[in-house]
Amino acid sequence: MKDFQQQISIPSLIIGGMTRCPSFDISLESGTITGIYSDVSLIDYIVKQLQLYPNINLHFRQDGHYERLSILESIKFECALYDVKIEMDEVLKMVGLFDKKHRKIKDLTHSQLQRLRLAKLFIHEKPIHILEEPYQNLDNESKQIVNLVMRTLKDKGYAVCLFTTNLTDLILSSDYVFRVDEKGLQPFDFQEEKGTEKKDVDEEKQHIKLEKIPTKMNDKFILFNPPEIDYIESIEGIVNVYVNGDAYPCSLTLNELEKRLLPFGFFRCHRSYIVNLQKVREIITWTKNSYSLILSGKERVNVPLSRSKLVELKGIIGI
Repeated sequence: MKDFQQQISIPSLIIGGMTRCPSFDISLESGTITGIYSDVSLIDYIVKQLQLYPNINLHFRQDGHYERLSILESIKFECALYDVKIEMDEVLKMVGLFDKKHRKIKDLTHSQLQRLRLAKLFIHEKPIHILEEPYQNLDNESKQIVNLVMRTLKDKGYAVCLFTTNLTDLILSSDYVFRVDEKGLQPFDFQEEKGTEKKDVDEEKQHIKLEKIPTKMNDKFILFNPPEIDYIESIEGIVNVYVNGDAYPCSLTLNELEKRLLPFGFFRCHRSYIVNLQKVREIITWTKNSYSLILSGKERVNVPLSRSKLVELKGIIGI
């Protein structure tokens, strides 16, 4: 596929005479994955505008299927409908459905159904693929399959754009990450915080002390013992401490928290994340150039691990 750049214009959203979101342009390039983070209502609005572009293939969160067909029959039907030939077995192996290709669609789990939708992306040869909430309610294996499919489309020269309310997924998988809100389209700034020298962190390693991490929820302060904390996230200067799946705003910077929590087994795994290593269950390859930490608990939580931090982490845990 030839290199291309597509400029997509989204008109302003006005509700009750008030501008909910100003107009903006999205620039999509061949061979890239662009992630766009927003709320559900804005994503729904943008996706409706994208239906006006004939060179875009839209992957909806709730696409319809003929439930009486098998997986293989469904793919064959759409290939015939669009007069396209694909390597069906290879595609089914990629999405982990080859051994289930004769199973009826009505008997598929939610994750398996999403994998089938991913397989059908290869039927559509339009240069731009838009995916709405591709990770929503998926198991971890299916999330990795989503990334594999996106990388494959990227390598083939397609432009891929993801819309989701989950920022962590975008950080792990996208080349570029943007936010859409009342200000329009804004790039996320993931630059390192400044003002703390590495020697300060090294000195802190020599001192183990008792610390409480202060957070504020509504009008009350909540103090957490370090072992209670799963991980900490800082996006655009807003810091949240995560405990048992709940986010608690914190006024301390990520650098300040890193200094405080280092003696308790916490690790700066990404420029925007600190993780409690006692909670880490798995280290997995997320994309070709990124990794992810899976935390223990009832729900498998993914925390980004920078490629540059992988060697350091291996040294800490002795692998």
